[in-house]
Amino acid sequence: MADSELVAGTARPANGLLRVLQIVRRLTAWAPLDPLLGLLSLGTLAWLNAENLRIGDMIAFFMPLMFYASLVALIAALSEPRRLRILVALGLALANGWPLLAPAPQAAATANGPELTVATSNVLANRYDYTSLVNWSTGSGIDVLGQQEVNASELAKFAAIRSHFPSTPADSLLGRNPEVTAWTGWQILTATRVGGTGPAPFGVWGGQALRLALAPPSAAASARPAVIVYVVHPASPHTEVQWDFRNVYLEALGKAIAAEPPGVPIICMGDFNTPVWSPFFKRFVAETGLVDASGTHWPATTRFFRELDAPTFFGAPVDHILVSPSIEVKRFEVGPDIGSDHLPLIANLRLPKVVG
Repeated sequence: MADSELVAGTARPANGLLRVLQIVRRLTAWAPLDPLLGLLSLGTLAWLNAENLRIGDMIAFFMPLMFYASLVALIAALSEPRRLRILVALGLALANGWPLLAPAPQAAATANGPELTVATSNVLANRYDYTSLVNWSTGSGIDVLGQQEVNASELAKFAAIRSHFPSTPADSLLGRNPEVTAWTGWQILTATRVGGTGPAPFGVWGGQALRLALAPPSAAASARPAVIVYVVHPASPHTEVQWDFRNVYLEALGKAIAAEPPGVPIICMGDFNTPVWSPFFKRFVAETGLVDASGTHWPATTRFFRELDAPTFFGAPVDHILVSPSIEVKRFEVGPDIGSDHLPLIANLRLPKVVG
């Protein structure tokens, strides 16, 4: 091969990168780089102080967008090199990228107890057609289904779900408008509400957490619980009052889970109205010792803007299935669009063997 061909061959990648930088610079020419860096810096400082600033916690819902914008700013800075700009842009990219890309705690590699499939679904209350939701709920091999935004209207339309799952908490516990409820094929040994998690402020969607002690269908009625399941729905933090209520809810829920007897595996699932990047979510998992069944700090979107007819990837991951580290996650996935503004989550789990 001739030297000229070698030079030409090695030059192509460099020329290609230069071309990309030129294109990005042209696309961002309408927005001067310094104001962009300034806005990103303010947004980053806000979410770094999200524990004290609601606006910072709201920014945390959209960390992927912050990261993408930081990458665009970095590429734009590299295309017109100035050391300070490059350093600022690089710092922003690292600050906004690390929460997404950092290694996440993992559940157990293996377990030797019974398997069960759990799912959580915010049903989007007061809509007309629940056909796709009912079909998915009853046709996906689910053993324990947690639901949010359930009122008397939904219960009247969920007859097929009620007949599919042998067990549900007592009507005296759930009431006419339970908001948070559960359906299961496993035995419910006990069902209670969690103190300090409700009721939500008037006019706010959010429901008192539900705690279920479950045993496999074939177990004796006096059996020790094989698993404790929490179904939750704190309020969405649209206002200061709702933000405070959500944070108090997560604190009370965390204390309840941390106080559970050692050795019994725990599953906590529902619409948390909190992304994994929120300091309140991080505090919750630190106190409880639970791990995200998704196995990543960058889970897929679950809440999207159906009211704006936006694609499902544009939104935030606020629905979660969290499990004790002793539980094996055999399969985890985001479910299909079933008519809500939330996508459901489903996980096939293997529990550790309960001794005694």
